[in-house]
Amino acid sequence: MKRPIVIMILLMCFPTFIIAQSLSTSATYIKENFPEDYEKGIRQFAINQWGDDYEMVVYVINNQADKLVKLIDVFESEHTNIAFKAIQEWSVDGYLQANIKKFKEMDTFDLKSLIKINCDWEMVLYVYEKQVKAKSIF
Repeated sequence: MKRPIVIMILLMCFPTFIIAQSLSTSATYIKENFPEDYEKGIRQFAINQWGDDYEMVVYVINNQADKLVKLIDVFESEHTNIAFKAIQEWSVDGYLQANIKKFKEMDTFDLKSLIKINCDWEMVLYVYEKQVKAKSIF
């Protein structure tokens, strides 16, 4: 009798756990539409930071995806050089030269192009926004 009760309690809690650990809208979109780039980029970045701490891996995936999408939303073409420098500064170790090449080959500053670049999107967005604000002051 105890076993069915325990199973029922676990099943009742399981959907809550799944909801708490789900991917954000941005992360889900990237995963579904750019699966190879998602795996090699954002997902691998999160795993490299947190290993098998899956709660933190999901957090980092969501954070990186959301920051990348926000960067695209706030980007202004007159600040391309600022974005380029931020991407260089925050490239994942071993990807700097490849990121530079991919950035220079880009036709548009969009998700399809940027998802191929391996960097810390949270920090790229942070540097981009701070530099754009500082540039507007002088």
